[in-house]
Amino acid sequence: MAVDPLDEPESPEEAQRAQRASKRATLQVADVASERASLRAAMDPANQSLGEALRLSYRVLQIAIAGLVVTFLFSGFQSVPEGVTGIRTVFGRVVGEGDGQVVTPGLHPFWPTPIGEFVTLSQRQTFEVRESFWPQRALKDVTIEAATDAASADDPIRPGRDGSLLTADGDLAHAQFSAEWTVVDPVAMLRLIDPERAAELMRAVLRRAAVSTVAEMTLPEFLEQREPPALAIRQRMQATLRGMDAGIEVVSVTILERTAPFAVRGALRRVQTAREEMKTNVERARQDANTKLVGVAGPRFAEVLDMIHDYEMLLTKGDVAASDALLRRIGERFEQPDIGGEAARIIAQARSKQSSVTAALAQEARRVGSLAATFQENPRQLIRQLWLDAVRQVVNQEEVEVFSVPDNLGRYVLRVRSSPDTMQTRRDAELERKKAAAAAIGADLPSFQLGSRLITPDAPGRRLDKSGTKAFGKD
Repeated sequence: MAVDPLDEPESPEEAQRAQRASKRATLQVADVASERASLRAAMDPANQSLGEALRLSYRVLQIAIAGLVVTFLFSGFQSVPEGVTGIRTVFGRVVGEGDGQVVTPGLHPFWPTPIGEFVTLSQRQTFEVRESFWPQRALKDVTIEAATDAASADDPIRPGRDGSLLTADGDLAHAQFSAEWTVVDPVAMLRLIDPERAAELMRAVLRRAAVSTVAEMTLPEFLEQREPPALAIRQRMQATLRGMDAGIEVVSVTILERTAPFAVRGALRRVQTAREEMKTNVERARQDANTKLVGVAGPRFAEVLDMIHDYEMLLTKGDVAASDALLRRIGERFEQPDIGGEAARIIAQARSKQSSVTAALAQEARRVGSLAATFQENPRQLIRQLWLDAVRQVVNQEEVEVFSVPDNLGRYVLRVRSSPDTMQTRRDAELERKKAAAAAIGADLPSFQLGSRLITPDAPGRRLDKSGTKAFGKD
């Protein structure tokens, strides 16, 4: 309130109160409130815009957080392609039991990383070992033939530089290998070794198995046998992996290349060529023998051949009675209708000859019977007639020449030259008689010949000493 100066003070106290009252300030609340309202009214559009922006940002942040949560949760789904296997781990520890530990191909839900992880690896893998047992200087050569041509005996195999395998007979061999393996127990394998080092482990196992296997074989066995060396190496590899509980199975082992030392391979190749030719010749000889045997005795020659072999063995042992009995059975076997070839032809000729001889003897017997009555009537006349018939048969032979000379020549001597044809006939007849005599003499001597079952390729044959009492096949 304003003080009116025209009013007089009533007393000093009142004057002091009036003085103090004149110094008071009056707060006009209505004016301040109106200013704030005006300021609020001016600030409402900005506040509303800022509030709406904050609310929108908060909603976007909520959606983003929700999206991140969903993405994190769905990141646990992992796809495993075909031909791949593995195990489930949570914070590095294998989880699950039995088959639940193994990851199969397909899409699988699991804890997202870094909580959970699929440790995967290929089920089937292949690797090669080419340098470990191969000469260093021959690795650059494209073919074995080129390496053989470039090899020199003056440049020996040096340990530490050139790889090789030691055989059972002390020789050296070179080889290159390839192997295929598969994972049958991923848990056992991953507990044993890091997947990145599995190939290195398999190479070491293959090298060890190759050294052990070849050490038990000779060089020819290792080079000539196709399947046994690779099979033995695979078995040794599997035994080693089984002992390690590696969860790996060796599917196959292939020997890519195998050879003797290149410096001696040329000579060995010639030996192998000669051996192959020998096998070819032996097979050709067997085929020729079968052809000839079929031509001799027909398709059933094997039975007769076995009987002849047994007969030879009985003769070798000196069992005469048993050999004679078996010889009779052989003769009976030859007369069976299933025997063909030359033997059947000879037997047919023998039977025909037997029939003709039987018929001739029967005819001669009938002729002699018819002469019995004549002999009783005039024996001298019959004897003279038979004697003349005998002289006629002798004179009619090709070796006999008849000369007619006059009687009472006195002191004259006649020298007669035989006909050249007759002389040649006599020489041929004499030669045949000597051959027959020699054959008869040789038949009486003991003989010992190679039997059909005693000819063995690639092995020592029958050998006789000077006395003829010791030989292959004798007791």
